Amino acid sequence: MDFDGNLRRIRKSLLQAKEGNAKYRLGPELEMCGYGCEDHFLEPDTETHAWEILAQLIVEGLTDDMLCDFGIMATHHGARFNCRVFVLNGNVLLIRPKSILAGEGNYREGRYFAAWPAHRPEEEFVLPKCILDVSSDGRKTVPIGLLALRLNDATLAAETCEELFAPRAPHRNLALAGVDLITNGSGSHHCLRKLDRRLELIRSATKTGGGVYLYANQRGCDGGRLYYDGCSCVVVNGELVAQGKQFDVKEVEVVHAVVNLDAVLAYRGSMASMREQSAMQAIEFQPPRFVPVDFSICMDENVQTVHSPTEGIVPRIHRVEEEIALGPACWLWDYLRRSGARGFLLPLSGGADSSAVATIVYSMARKVAEEVRDNPKGLVAKDLARILRCEDVHVPSTAQEITGELLNTVYLATEHSSNETKDRASRLANQIGAKHLVSWIDKAVQAVLAIAEMTCGGQKPRFRSQGGSATENAALQNVQARLRMVVAFLLAQLLPWARGEKGGFLLVLGSANVDECLRGYLTKYDCSSADINPIGGISKTDLRRFLRWASLPGGLDLPVLGEVEAAPPTAELEPLDEDGAIKQTDEEDMGMTYQELSAYGRLRSLARAGPVSMFETVYRAWKGITPREAASKVKHFFRYYAINRHKATTLTPAYHAEDYSPEDHRFDHRPFLYEINWKWQFRIMDQKVSKIERVMKEQY
Repeated sequence: MDFDGNLRRIRKSLLQAKEGNAKYRLGPELEMCGYGCEDHFLEPDTETHAWEILAQLIVEGLTDDMLCDFGIMATHHGARFNCRVFVLNGNVLLIRPKSILAGEGNYREGRYFAAWPAHRPEEEFVLPKCILDVSSDGRKTVPIGLLALRLNDATLAAETCEELFAPRAPHRNLALAGVDLITNGSGSHHCLRKLDRRLELIRSATKTGGGVYLYANQRGCDGGRLYYDGCSCVVVNGELVAQGKQFDVKEVEVVHAVVNLDAVLAYRGSMASMREQSAMQAIEFQPPRFVPVDFSICMDENVQTVHSPTEGIVPRIHRVEEEIALGPACWLWDYLRRSGARGFLLPLSGGADSSAVATIVYSMARKVAEEVRDNPKGLVAKDLARILRCEDVHVPSTAQEITGELLNTVYLATEHSSNETKDRASRLANQIGAKHLVSWIDKAVQAVLAIAEMTCGGQKPRFRSQGGSATENAALQNVQARLRMVVAFLLAQLLPWARGEKGGFLLVLGSANVDECLRGYLTKYDCSSADINPIGGISKTDLRRFLRWASLPGGLDLPVLGEVEAAPPTAELEPLDEDGAIKQTDEEDMGMTYQELSAYGRLRSLARAGPVSMFETVYRAWKGITPREAASKVKHFFRYYAINRHKATTLTPAYHAEDYSPEDHRFDHRPFLYEINWKWQFRIMDQKVSKIERVMKEQY
């Protein structure tokens, strides 16, 4: 919905493409309005403004002498389509609507758009008035449909994002129809360990059928939980020849490549199966109609002598620890610079989760510092100066300086806090350069408990270790956790004022991981409640890997993180032992390990396993476990999942990094009121356990 920003970014990409002598420019999906508009797609204004951007680009002459392929929305005969629009020399050539919509997980394209049926014939699309006013050829209509372009020296056709992933992807038939260049403007978001799968699909698209495949993806936060992770690329006959960055704080990146179309012809001609199936195309499938365009995309012979085809490269795939360091960091930067906030406030407990969040902010500062040093007058430097209200003075340029300006950490201590966690929090803040505070909240806890005692007829709750019930123990822990949230938001409002800064507020960062959210091992409206959460889609197992990596010189060189990772996770909400040591641990409280919890999450979401299916998988796959033990573990998980599912409805907006996220608002749509004992399912499970035990007894 940032139409001024969209125009600026598209204009910049076109200028950079022209500077690189490009003959063809491909942009990402729905770039005119943004892919993440969601229900704003239903507003006619959104479509109107998108076409107005295109009109402005035409007026500025940015489509002259370069074939431009833009992502836009278009309404035709009452139906709204997600489209590619091809423009050359100020004139619209054709509109290619998307034929396969993304409708799973985070995607809801069917809510906003219609899919163009594969066998629907081409039709005439009436151009908006703003385009008619600026185009030079006087045409009022252009073809719309699953068409291709026949240039003077090459053929080109498009598919869009989801179509690449479909079982019968359009590129298969386009290759058989002899299309030289197959393009894909995409809106694909980051997910841990996903990039290699995406690149393999892109490479296989031309490895089997030959051709040039050009892929352009959004990069950055588009106003929601997703980070679109770029990595635009060019592949020739299955070989990667150009690849953009997956994560960056820069707004625009243009990936260039020089390709040899004769190599495509030779590659296809060498495959007997390709020749045979291509010859049968008119019988087995309907090839696209080619729209003739009087434009040459290839260099003339004089220029060719000084430009060699771009050579193949090895794909750059980040290790998962690097993905955690970079993806959420770039998402945080986009959120910060667009939110109007002065920085972040993080309740830093000295434990793994909050330490991981602090480290991600430091990683963000490293990316910003790198860009500020490389381009001190660029947009990132200007954004940083604007955030810090220091346009006319020194703008910090080192990671520690930037972290010190943007990140405020606070250790929210009670009588149950240990010296170990307090010390780790202080040392981590010092190593990354954050402003660090210690705030004792015991008086607030005592005041609230005094109110409860007075209201409950003088009864005073006790911890379990002091002889109290489970209800008392939970209430005493929850009041501490919730007051930490209250104090965090209070400090986020007051700290800039207390320091005499020029207005502004701080964004409160949450630090609940995806496994704890799934199990419900968090207090509703505690420090898991924040403005945004960069690790809410990341598993505890991956976070610990990240901390180990970040502690080393080859990572982020923050030694204290090695101690953080090695310490048993604890909420520190129950009394310490007589020696001041921690007695409470998270895994003991949950009744399961984080490794088990991660496995349950993947089975529940990715394998679509209900209680019975999960029991069968756990029993078969986990070594050294009896059927009764497997059933007990699965029952325990589903019972607490059902009890705590309501907490998912209030989860802080979190960076999406895992496809087993329990995020209730946009991704994991399930009830939040359950029969917690799963009577039917658990009864079937018990019957299966008895049957297995009976068979085992008979065999042995």
